[in-house]
Amino acid sequence: MSGEAGAGARSTYFQIYYSSGMTVSVAMPPDVENNPHYISDYFKEADKPFKEKLKKVVPKIEKCIEGLINQYNLPITYFDPKSNTVSGAIIEDTGEYQNDESNALKAKNWFTNSKDPKAYISISFFTKTFSKITLMFTVNQCIRRSQLNLVQDNICVIFELN
Repeated sequence: MSGEAGAGARSTYFQIYYSSGMTVSVAMPPDVENNPHYISDYFKEADKPFKEKLKKVVPKIEKCIEGLINQYNLPITYFDPKSNTVSGAIIEDTGEYQNDESNALKAKNWFTNSKDPKAYISISFFTKTFSKITLMFTVNQCIRRSQLNLVQDNICVIFELN
């Protein structure tokens, strides 16, 4: 059995998954009958530090994101897991990724013509300690990669200081 140790949380503006960033394979012990929950017990233990860290940082991340929304007029809105996935909702303005003009135009039209536009976006990145963070947001218009990088940089600082 293989998997990744980690934990998730949901807040007003985001959903987060914080993990080891590594997939591990766990073999069953030779005496499976005496230890039928060996693998699930392994992951319960391995997940604990990630759960504890999220308990500390989620309120701080929430406050940070709310501040960034207000300060930079970010199009992040209340997290809605039922929002649509819209290709091109992230405008590639940093040179990190190639912008697909066709998808960008489709996304712009979708946001303009939708009655209640809400799109799901997700970013993943590694901390300085090589843990992986996946953040999911709901946006009500296209968002620039540079804006997401600003969010990412602030989140990394919160994880490093706590």
